[in-house]
Parts: sequence; C-alpha cells; structure tokens
Amino acid sequence: MDLKCKKLDCVHNNKFSCEAKGIDIKHNLNCATYEKNNNLSSEQRQNVSRTMFEIAPEYHAFRHNQDVDINCNARHCCFNEDGNCCANGITVQRNSTKAYCSTAMLEDKE
Repeated sequence: MDLKCKKLDCVHNNKFSCEAKGIDIKHNLNCATYEKNNNLSSEQRQNVSRTMFEIAPEYHAFRHNQDVDINCNARHCCFNEDGNCCANGITVQRNSTKAYCSTAMLEDKE
C-alpha cells in the first residue's frame, strides 16, 4: 500500500510518505489522523509544487505496508468496504488548514 501525503506539517509525514500506524478518513474526506507538527525541519517547511510526486520520486519512497489500517467513513466512495479502504494506496492532499483524501472516487447516487 502506497501512502502519499502532501501535508508536510503533519507529525506522521516523512518525505511525503505517511508513517502513521493507522489512518482515519472522515465522511467529508478529511484525514482525522493529521496532527500539526510545531517542530518542523527545513525539509518539511519546503513549498511543494503540484508536480512534486512526478518529478522527484526520490523524495517519496514507496511505502509498502499491508498492516496499515485505513478506516474510511467517506459516504459513497467506491473504495469504502464496510468502513475500510480497499484502494491500493491513498494520497492525502493539503489545503490551508486541513488534510483530505484525494483518492476517493464517489459513486453516483442514482
């Protein structure tokens, strides 16, 4: 499972990879595992461009860990199987204050 994270000020972030033992995604796609780190290193303070994952993969080593539990409460997400994420990996994006799952694929509610 590949766990990418652009929320560099999170205590679980290590070079764009999430190292939390478990991840909790809320119904509104917010990552509830996000914890602000007030002691950032210079690497964590850098500005991440939109193409960072494509042009500099050495900054984000593939983290293969099948033991990470991803609890998913996202309503109507195709990857949500009884509260667990069944995607091959997730990417957590950033905005000014929150972290959110951008892997979610919402089903049509027809």
